[in-house]
Amino acid sequence: MIGFALIAFGVYALVATTAITDITALQPRGVAGLNEARAIYAGSFWAMGGLILYGLGTPRFRQPFLLAVGVIFAGFVAARIISIAMDGFAPMLAASIGSEVVAALALIAASRAAPTSSV
Repeated sequence: MIGFALIAFGVYALVATTAITDITALQPRGVAGLNEARAIYAGSFWAMGGLILYGLGTPRFRQPFLLAVGVIFAGFVAARIISIAMDGFAPMLAASIGSEVVAALALIAASRAAPTSSV
């Protein structure tokens, strides 16, 4: 489910880029700014979703791919915490932090339960 949700979010980021940047309080300037926002949000979320889905269909890669995407989400959380310490907390951050913590924990837990192949 997380894999499909990440890919869907990436599609939304591609076609409704300013809606995503409004949610994140980023304000891209011009074509280059929109391109950067699309590359970061669409590209990274497609890649993470694709890794999860491929891992779910390929037992040999399941554990490392789920763990890798879980660690990426944990990295988002760590960077947000550092940023909050540096800049302060805005209430709009709660949803992002909460969803990233849940995703990190769910993916890391799933990676620990994932069967691995010795082949």
